[in-house]
Amino acid sequence: MEESLFEGESVRLRSLELSDVPLIMKHWNNINLRKELGPVVPHSSNEREMWVRQTWKEREQRTAFVFAIETRKDRYFLGHCALKNVRWINRSAIVSIAIYNKSDRGKGYGTDALKVLLRVGFDFLNLHRIALNVFHTNKQALHVYEKIGFKKVGELRETDFVDGKYVNDVIMDMLEEDYRQLYHTKLAKNCLRG
Repeated sequence: MEESLFEGESVRLRSLELSDVPLIMKHWNNINLRKELGPVVPHSSNEREMWVRQTWKEREQRTAFVFAIETRKDRYFLGHCALKNVRWINRSAIVSIAIYNKSDRGKGYGTDALKVLLRVGFDFLNLHRIALNVFHTNKQALHVYEKIGFKKVGELRETDFVDGKYVNDVIMDMLEEDYRQLYHTKLAKNCLRG
């Protein structure tokens, strides 16, 4: 089977479509998701439709690349991920991801989607550095990011007010050389074995 740039082991990344808005809205206003993504206010379907349209403009302008995440097996919509704030002179971007339904978390979908997104960023967009920010209270996300190979490079204190208290923003990143060492070395070893 031919390998696709936008497919991992269990997920496929694709452009967001207006037909995704009802799927997005199914979980978008869930209080736990809102606390993770901010701001903690309800969003309308019209706002999400404008957001989807904005992702298309950002892709055209090459300032951000936002993808829907769906399962490969049955094209079940899981959430979205993005390379945003793309700075071409510095060859850097910020990564973000959200698996909307809590029952879809912990199944490896986010990990797989991030690996695909890293491949897109480093192997095809020629980025040098991909960074992210995550609340220090989001232990599950911190674990996933570390497992994938992101390194903690700093922590901003009390940056956001969430659920009655201030939380810190952990800054993590991966450099192109980190990615190549982690993923191309594994790939080469697997090819030699196979």
